Amino acid sequence: MCQRSNVDPFRHTSPPHAQTTNHIHGPVNGTVLQVGSVHGNVHLPSSPPPPEPRQLPAPPAVYVDQDSLTGEIRAAVDQAHAEKRNALVVVTGPAGVGKSALATRFLHEHPQLGTHGHFFIDLQGFSPGPPTDPHQALERLLHSLGMDRESVPTELGARAAWWRSATAALRVVLLLDDALSAAQARVLLPGGTGHTVVVTSRVNLMGLRFDGATIVRVPPLNTEQGVELLRRSSGTPTPDDEGQAAMRNIARLCGGLPVALCTVAIAESSERWSSWTRVENDLRDAQARLARLNSIGERIGVEVSLRGAFDLSYESLPAAQARTYRRLAWHPGPEITTLVASCVTGHSAAECEETLRNLAQQHLLTEHGRGRYRFHDLLRLHAEEKAAAHETDEAKDEGVDGLMRTFAELSVAADTVLRPYAGPGASGITPVFTDPAQAAVWLDTEKDNLVGLVELAARHDRPRHALRLVEGLWPLFLHHGQALLWLRAGTPAIRAARELGDETALGRLLNKRALVHSHLSRVEEAIADLEAAERIWLGKQEWKRVAQTRQRRGILAFQNQHHQDAVAFLQEALAADEHTGGEHNKAVTLFMLGRAHLATRSPEKALGCLERALPLLDDDAYNRARVRIALGSVLMALSQPERARREAEAAQAEMLKRGSVSGQGKAWEVLGEISEHQGDVPAARAAYESAMKLLSQGDPARRRVQGRLDGLG
Repeated sequence: MCQRSNVDPFRHTSPPHAQTTNHIHGPVNGTVLQVGSVHGNVHLPSSPPPPEPRQLPAPPAVYVDQDSLTGEIRAAVDQAHAEKRNALVVVTGPAGVGKSALATRFLHEHPQLGTHGHFFIDLQGFSPGPPTDPHQALERLLHSLGMDRESVPTELGARAAWWRSATAALRVVLLLDDALSAAQARVLLPGGTGHTVVVTSRVNLMGLRFDGATIVRVPPLNTEQGVELLRRSSGTPTPDDEGQAAMRNIARLCGGLPVALCTVAIAESSERWSSWTRVENDLRDAQARLARLNSIGERIGVEVSLRGAFDLSYESLPAAQARTYRRLAWHPGPEITTLVASCVTGHSAAECEETLRNLAQQHLLTEHGRGRYRFHDLLRLHAEEKAAAHETDEAKDEGVDGLMRTFAELSVAADTVLRPYAGPGASGITPVFTDPAQAAVWLDTEKDNLVGLVELAARHDRPRHALRLVEGLWPLFLHHGQALLWLRAGTPAIRAARELGDETALGRLLNKRALVHSHLSRVEEAIADLEAAERIWLGKQEWKRVAQTRQRRGILAFQNQHHQDAVAFLQEALAADEHTGGEHNKAVTLFMLGRAHLATRSPEKALGCLERALPLLDDDAYNRARVRIALGSVLMALSQPERARREAEAAQAEMLKRGSVSGQGKAWEVLGEISEHQGDVPAARAAYESAMKLLSQGDPARRRVQGRLDGLG
């Protein structure tokens, strides 16, 4: 009987026996000769050893280098080998992002890592059909080392042990592609040290961290990388400027996913009359984009469409996670939180928190901040398709209404804390904002969600929600100078007020929009809004509102350097305030009149107005701080720098407490003026630089401060 194998670790022989009987015990491997006696030389037939395994798939023909990612892998491998252990790298990311391409490319570029062989197993974790059975994977690995299938043990643990034994003295590369779980990959890890194992998966596989894994997350390509991949994949000449602009838009519309970009590029190059502009136009319709990419793939013979790849990820989800995934597509904002998930599903915050983490582990969401998630653009479209197919209209209406109602109540609650003088309080919804800073942080964090919800409410016949949602965005303009953000939400809210015939809401919003237009130096638009608002208030005989509108005409004139006109408008508004008894409005009018008098070189008049305004603002810390900033400038003009500094420092502290970035910037500006007036140039420069860090690009104060800095030399 003769058997032959080239794998020594599996040779087992029985211990020597004193008697001369001829028996063999245990598994037999290697060459064994069983005879009674031997005379002369023995010649055994020999077979060539199996070829050294070189099983890696070919690297992609077209590839855009992502140096930071290959650097991460290289560093992880080098560190592991320096510590005399196996290198284990998990390359993870959403479907179609290029995980396998990155892993294959890296391993082909570093062949020396696998001195004794390069092994490859497709684990088929997210492929049609069942995942690869670890029994079968281990059998293939052992057979690749030269072991015949009949000798491979049947039990999983024994196969894994033999694989570890066989590789203990070797140095191999192992690519495990498309893993479903950490357990599926762990059983295939080789023994010994010095190996390099790369696992690709749509799941983070954090469990492999216990085995020393480094997790490398593959993001979508940026726009320029996407354009480069389109150009290389299509093989077409560089287009003209219009074509290049279209390519950049295609890269964005494909969300930077290489599988989508390559599909589009190959299809474009195959059509004689195609153009990048036409491809861009075909992809612009968000609702049809996935279907379009799918049809392109079918036409050119792509085996797995992008939609199909997404489907495989979706179908692997438990029912509750799948339900949350598709319902999250109802949320129009870019930021997904446990609050959003709870509104659209009705689940508890704790349940939603766990579900969102699991969806991020599956790369169906991206966690970009603690507890804050986002959809990839194409995955959002996929989730919308699933929601349309599996959710009822009634469920969608209930989920969207809950989302709008909850955020509207929170928006009003935050505005009430920040502007207690402005109107009635909110309904007490939790979380309760206990102080202005907390309310300001919430509004700043959720601002894009609020704008998206206002736009959705206006589009889908929910005008009442639109009017309440927009309330919290006004403090963001007052405290942070978010003018364009407010316009995005305020304009559809104005349409909602007109739709409802709510003249009071319409007049208030027109007054606010006029201030925003003024801030952006859109004088004609601001005047038109103020005139429309004043007509409303005159018709309703709401004299306090008439006074407020005239006050804003004065503010508009002041902001556009028409200081004498500003004084005239504001004095007219002050007379109306005196008549109506609107104390808060009178205080704001006095504040602005003080600033206008200072601008016309009448600091004594300015001081009188500001000192009258201050006691009227005990319940409005924000505007009180604004008055103190103005007092700092006036007192400096009156050669009282020490008192001016006290007022400006008190204002700066209050603005910091309230989280008002623009307010802090203006306080630093006055402190810089005071230091400059006193001849302390370093202190002035430091104050102006602090102001520049806080003032937004569109704030006129920023240009003013930059001029002061330049003047210091």
